[in-house]
Amino acid sequence: MGLFDGTELERPVLCEQCGLDVKTCDCQPVVQAEADVPPEKQSLRVRLEKRKRGKFMTVIHDFRGPTAQRRQFLSDIKNHCGAGGTIDDDNVEVQGDHVERITAFLLSGGYCVR
Repeated sequence: MGLFDGTELERPVLCEQCGLDVKTCDCQPVVQAEADVPPEKQSLRVRLEKRKRGKFMTVIHDFRGPTAQRRQFLSDIKNHCGAGGTIDDDNVEVQGDHVERITAFLLSGGYCVR
């Protein structure tokens, strides 16, 4: 139920493709897929951070790309290191001290590491 439903200010929502009311439109929704960002166009920073209770976390900063590419990248890194991890904003976090291992993996994959 919309804010102006049933009043004289109510306007029908129109389809962008055919111009008909959305309720009667038969158009297929347009899904725009994001393109993957190639490794050679990414400049990553790998840092070691100390978290609470003395735990270490290796953080890969500035990873760009769509969600599917980020998930695949995280999966590859976790499998390579044998550790858990997560995605946080533009950062990929891996549990433990894996700076050298991740840096070598990124360089072999064509990424630029600062």
